[in-house]
Amino acid sequence: MDVTIIGCGYVGLVTGTCLASIGHTVRGVEKDAKKLKTLQDGHCPIFEPGLQEMMEENYASGQLQFTDNVKAAVKDAEVVFLCVGTPPKPDGTVDMSFLEGAGKEVCDALAEQNNEYMVTIVVKSTVPAGTNRKLYSFLKQQTKAYVQVVSNPEFLKEGTAVQDCMNPDRIVIGGESPEAFRMMRRLYDPLVKREENFIPMNWESAELTKYAANSMLAARISFMNEMTILCENYGADIEDIRKGIGSDSRIGPAFLRAGCGYGGSCFPKDVAAMEHISKAVGHDSLFVHAIQQVNKNQKKRFAEKLVSKLGRDIEGATIAVWGLAFKADTDDIRESAAIDVIRLLLDKGATVKAHDYKGMENMKQIFKEEVEWCHDPVTAAAGADAVALLTDWPQYTTLPFRKIAATMNQPIIFDGRNCLLRDVMRETGFQYYPMGRPAVENALRLKSRV
Repeated sequence: MDVTIIGCGYVGLVTGTCLASIGHTVRGVEKDAKKLKTLQDGHCPIFEPGLQEMMEENYASGQLQFTDNVKAAVKDAEVVFLCVGTPPKPDGTVDMSFLEGAGKEVCDALAEQNNEYMVTIVVKSTVPAGTNRKLYSFLKQQTKAYVQVVSNPEFLKEGTAVQDCMNPDRIVIGGESPEAFRMMRRLYDPLVKREENFIPMNWESAELTKYAANSMLAARISFMNEMTILCENYGADIEDIRKGIGSDSRIGPAFLRAGCGYGGSCFPKDVAAMEHISKAVGHDSLFVHAIQQVNKNQKKRFAEKLVSKLGRDIEGATIAVWGLAFKADTDDIRESAAIDVIRLLLDKGATVKAHDYKGMENMKQIFKEEVEWCHDPVTAAAGADAVALLTDWPQYTTLPFRKIAATMNQPIIFDGRNCLLRDVMRETGFQYYPMGRPAVENALRLKSRV
């Protein structure tokens, strides 16, 4: 099938590349000149495991092409995906301007064509309930082209997006037309392993499914993060509790890992939008509001724990930050806990030395020269008064900790992801403060600057 992708950001590029890999001819539209040149040079502008190789292969074969010309890309397309951003406004509501602009451009392109075949417009972007219905009404009024509109929310996880796209848990399709459902079933046929995984529904149900899924997952994380407060005060271990409740088949183990708060491009944005969607119909969702408040508090609590343990020594102290991305296997720093922690440390007068395996270039856009950027975690820790571990990169678990301890002013690690083994920390001489787990308190004392 001939497929057009409007917007070659994270979702669009992964979706387009994967569709090309299963035999469709894909044209990606990207308006950012710098990003377009990168794509046309055969390079991937984002870090996502497996994406670069898959993109190179399909670009070289001609299955995947890139342009900035919407009209040319839409010409002859059977399916047009809208994969543009729907970022939050300052008040938390959804900024629909990019989607509205893309919809109008596609509409203008279709108006110049007299296609006898159906064109299916697929909204991949995360949008409030009612958006697809409004788009369909707009297209029917503005063009005589034979069009259908489908909501097809994405459920990709950064770090495993290619795998998620090629082996989906489910494919949710929202629409009003049997023809559109058949078109999407044909498009995704190689990826439908079981028929029950292809789930048709109406537009509004599909739109809310995306928000409900992310809010549910965020709720699990926030619940476990709330439990860390009880664990630290009662001497319990959040990891034991995770195993104890995660082994219950009614609950399951996914998204029960406690830490210093969730981040990324989806959870913060979508949970905030969920609250505003509720308010739009006169419902004040206390539950959704609480999910967000717990997350904000957990980021703040981690930073305050670090400051409290170092006491008056925080002003003028050097803190090494290991991990800037919101999670491992991505360069995405959006809403990362590291942003909040670094900002608080700088405000308190600390010097920050930072390292991440993929996210440093993005974080430099925020803090620039305020932070000392280090090419490896060992260098970041040298001369530091403490380490704040904020991203669960597996590489951080296998570092030469005894060597690192010897280079630090004070061998202290605050583990915001509960990545490290307490026994290893004890054996290598570290004071160790995880989230919701018993700390390792060695005989070492903080050096005074008085």
